[in-house]
Amino acid sequence: MPGESAIIVPVQLPVAIRRLRDGLDPAAAQGVPPHITLLYPFMSPQDVDDRVRADVARIIVSEPAFAFVLRGVGRWPDSVYLTPEPDEPFSRLTRRLAAAYPDFPPYAGKHAIADLVTHVTIAQSDRADYLDAAAHALPPLLPVRAFAREAWLIAPEPGSRWRTLHKLPLADG
Repeated sequence: MPGESAIIVPVQLPVAIRRLRDGLDPAAAQGVPPHITLLYPFMSPQDVDDRVRADVARIIVSEPAFAFVLRGVGRWPDSVYLTPEPDEPFSRLTRRLAAAYPDFPPYAGKHAIADLVTHVTIAQSDRADYLDAAAHALPPLLPVRAFAREAWLIAPEPGSRWRTLHKLPLADG
């Protein structure tokens, strides 16, 4: 949404999964890379000054870089997603960011932080047949081994394409 930003951990996906996401996740068409969300919605990009960027960077660097595996396929009524193992480093970062920025609770406070599911969205649709196809296609493509090295602060440009404002490294792990 215009005026908002997000803090994400980008995730490298294999070509087959990336193509599936490109066709079934509207966020991909808007320039949002495959990712795990740490905090969304976050403040307006105009409000992300040097102090905010430094504070966010301090929180991100508090977590060492780490390997993870996308192994599980999950489903909500309107989406299909992959779950990482371990998920705790992502959850820790989300909790730290939410504590530092209480005016910007994850997902606008729609869910308790303890109930958040760490995930990479692959498909979003109101069409159950699309979601069924995605959920069926994913298991043979798993597991996906990945490495979290940095978080990105991203925001939409006019016209709804998202861009990376800042890349914030995790600690050397």
